[in-house]
Amino acid sequence: MSSKDFVGLVGSRKTPHRDKADLISVWFLSNVPDIYKPQLTPSLQFFVKDAFHLRTLLLFGAAGQIILFAILPYRLAVAPVALLGLYAIATTCIEAGRGPSNAYMKDVILGRASAQLPSPETGRFHDQPAAHPIVVFHFGVTFNHPLGVLAPGAKQTIDHFTACNDSVVARADEYGMLGLSTWRAGERGSNNTLLMVYYFRDVDGLNKFAHDDIHRKAWDWIVKAGHKHIGFFHEAFCVPQKAYESIYVNFRPLLMGATSIKCTDENGTENWIRPIVDANVGPLKSQFGRMGRAFKGY
Repeated sequence: MSSKDFVGLVGSRKTPHRDKADLISVWFLSNVPDIYKPQLTPSLQFFVKDAFHLRTLLLFGAAGQIILFAILPYRLAVAPVALLGLYAIATTCIEAGRGPSNAYMKDVILGRASAQLPSPETGRFHDQPAAHPIVVFHFGVTFNHPLGVLAPGAKQTIDHFTACNDSVVARADEYGMLGLSTWRAGERGSNNTLLMVYYFRDVDGLNKFAHDDIHRKAWDWIVKAGHKHIGFFHEAFCVPQKAYESIYVNFRPLLMGATSIKCTDENGTENWIRPIVDANVGPLKSQFGRMGRAFKGY
């Protein structure tokens, strides 16, 4: 199997699939970021950032500045704020002046793109879109406490949360986990409802993870600790074929578009690939087309 059979492994041009039996008129994108095995792990910043009210953050800053004025001469006390302000202005001006090549455009795929899952056995696409089922799993935690992530039991909860995530990422192939994204809810001022969105190949893999020792230990600790101010939730959606679709416009790989599917070619070579394809052609132009429900006539 040539490299063009794998999405994102093409060179500097778009290459049509070699076999007309595969998804008709789908062209692989050459500007997809490097292909990789799922390895995203929530950072400390994910758990702490935006977990406090704006007034609380302003209070922290003001308190810090008062301490500096109390122990340093005036010119030295204002130096940190002045340097941070100059740095922010300078970096903003530099990035704005770079236009489309600015750092915020990193990994952005220009135009319309869609996510179509290839066969894990061959790395090839089916003859119609949305041909493979997928399981979407939401797993999250919230801290119903004035101290948010500093509340009693929060650190231990985050540790268990991270350990479970590390396990499912490290054993992604075993569980059939295709990818994940981290999110934070904004329905409260504290912004401390944390969410992980996982994509699994099938519900059996998700169930296997749910019964893994590290997940059981986390759940046993939750029950034993009994913290009423710490809440947990999960939602599972078993989506059959031809019941989902996606479109991304001028966006970096995200959600299902950021998944990676382990595929094996006829030589036995294994690759983790991303399923991003051009949505400007063939059946991928319309919503029903991307769901494989309007394939006739293309």
